[in-house]
Amino acid sequence: MRPYTIIFSTETVDGRIASRTGFSKLSCHEDLVLLHKLRAWSDAVMVGANTVLVDNPSLTLRLATGRSPYRVVVDASLRVPPTARVFTTPGRGVLVTLERWGEDRLREYLDRGVVVVRAGSEKLDLVKAMQELYKLGVRRLLVEGGGMLNCSLLAEGLVDEVRVTIAPYIFGSGTSLATCEAFDGERSRVELALESYHEVCPGWIHIAYRVLKPRQPIPIQAPS
Repeated sequence: MRPYTIIFSTETVDGRIASRTGFSKLSCHEDLVLLHKLRAWSDAVMVGANTVLVDNPSLTLRLATGRSPYRVVVDASLRVPPTARVFTTPGRGVLVTLERWGEDRLREYLDRGVVVVRAGSEKLDLVKAMQELYKLGVRRLLVEGGGMLNCSLLAEGLVDEVRVTIAPYIFGSGTSLATCEAFDGERSRVELALESYHEVCPGWIHIAYRVLKPRQPIPIQAPS
């Protein structure tokens, strides 16, 4: 069993979620409200280590009402410090990492009330990680990842929807929505079905896609 999973990202017309200098503030206010409503719907929000190291986000609710979700950080190398903002609330921060890290290496995280999920010995096992998150009670997962995390989840068939807001910018270079070598584009790729689209603020278009394949079975339905 695994959570119903949505990737949400705001990107430029040329598919960049950040510029080559790391600039990534692409959302208008209405887009941020939409994001926070999805956080309120979710049981957990997932990000990668790079996102935390660059932005140090809190991933809490500010523009929507509801209970703040678990904050899940995928970090195989333990690069994210235990003092990161996502780990501020004991019992609500989750670290997904390798099985080879012992109690001594994880002690600072555990002492701060971080929930540790071990999945994979030498390489992160995202399928197992999702199963472990499901055991924690995570039925609905929102991914606000960088390109590598997004692509890795898509490659494993662990994503059910991709929701993208297109900002009226072109960067020409930078970080893409999904970056990995899992697909060649011709014989292997992520295939999507358009669900809806609308203008969230002047010039910003939000598009919702359902993932057709690759896609593993899920236990629940999409949000209304």
